[in-house]
Amino acid sequence: MYSLDTLTEINFELSSFCNAKCPQCHRYDIFGNLQKNLTPAHLSINIIKNLPLKKMVNLKTISLCGNFGDPLMHPELDQILDFFSTKEIKISTNASLRNKEWWEKIGKNKNIQITFCIDGIGEEHELYRRKTSYDKIIDNAKAFIQAGGTAHWQFIVFKHNEHQIDEAKKLSISLGFDKIFFIFSDRFDTSNTWKVFDNNQYLYDLNVATNQTTLRESLDSPIGEKSWKNIYKNKGEISCFWSQKKKIYIHSDGTVYPCCMLGSIQAGQSDKNIEKLLYKRIIKEYKNIDLNFKSLEKIFKSKTFKKNIPESFTGNPLSHPVCIEWCNKNTGKYIKELNYVNKA
Repeated sequence: MYSLDTLTEINFELSSFCNAKCPQCHRYDIFGNLQKNLTPAHLSINIIKNLPLKKMVNLKTISLCGNFGDPLMHPELDQILDFFSTKEIKISTNASLRNKEWWEKIGKNKNIQITFCIDGIGEEHELYRRKTSYDKIIDNAKAFIQAGGTAHWQFIVFKHNEHQIDEAKKLSISLGFDKIFFIFSDRFDTSNTWKVFDNNQYLYDLNVATNQTTLRESLDSPIGEKSWKNIYKNKGEISCFWSQKKKIYIHSDGTVYPCCMLGSIQAGQSDKNIEKLLYKRIIKEYKNIDLNFKSLEKIFKSKTFKKNIPESFTGNPLSHPVCIEWCNKNTGKYIKELNYVNKA
C-alpha cells in the first residue's frame, strides 16, 4: 500500500510558524490564541536531505502546504527548493512574506507553481487573512508572474466577499494568473456564523456564502451540533483517497501520516487530543512514524504502515474518526468538498 517506488507526491508542512491569523486556522483556538498543545517548528532540512530520492522513481510532485503554518516561514526554503529542483513543486501560501526580489527569483524556476491564497479584493481579503497585506500580496504576485512564474489564485468564498467573484476573475486575467478557483470553507461545523476573536476580544462575524450548503446542513444536523453524529450514522466504507493517489504527508515535527487531514490531529481542542490518542492506538508508538528516529523506507516497511494503518480503514482495531469524517464513501467530507470547488 505504501512504498518508496510507488510514491508519487509528498506533501510537506515545512513550518508550523505563520505570519497570518486566519480565524478558522487549526493553529488558533476559537478565541484567537495559539493552541496550547501546538509547538511551532521548522521541519529539519536534514530530514529532507536524507530522503532516498533515487529510490522514489515515481515521485513527481512536492507539495508545500501546511495545516498550521506557511512554507515561506522556513528559513532554509531556498535550499529545500534547490534540493527538489528536478521535481514539480507546488507551494500554497498567503504570499504576504518575502520581498519582490525573492519573488522574481522564484518566478524564473519553471518547476515551481504558486497558489496565492487571496480571499477577496482589498479590505475584504484581510477580513479572513488577518495580519496579511493585500497590497503586498498583489505586488509579490506581479513580480512572480512577470518573471515567468506559474500562478494560481485560490479564493475562499464567504458572505462578505462573494460580491467580488466576477471582479476577481477579471483581475486574475489582467494580472496573468493561469487559473483562479473558488472554494467554500468546510469549518462552519456548528452554525453558519463564525465569531472572530483576537486574544479573547470579539471583533466581528464571518458568515457562509449565500450559495454554500455546509456539510452540517447536507446531513441535516441541527444548529449547535457538529455533523459527526450523522457522518457516523450513515457512513460507508473508508476509501483512503491519498493512498490511492500514492501521496503522503510529513508534518513539521518529522512525523509521517497517510494524509494532511490526519496530520491535523497534532494540535487542537480537546477533541483533537482524543484523536491523537486514538491514532496512537493504531500506530502503537509515535516513534514508529517519526523521521527523527526512523528512515522513510523503514517507516513504510514497518508493521505500522504495512498492516496497522491499512487495517484501521476497515475498523481493526478501530477506524480513526478523521478517516471516517473525510473518507467514508457515503458522508465523508472529501466527497462533499469536491462538490464545493468552483461552485461559486
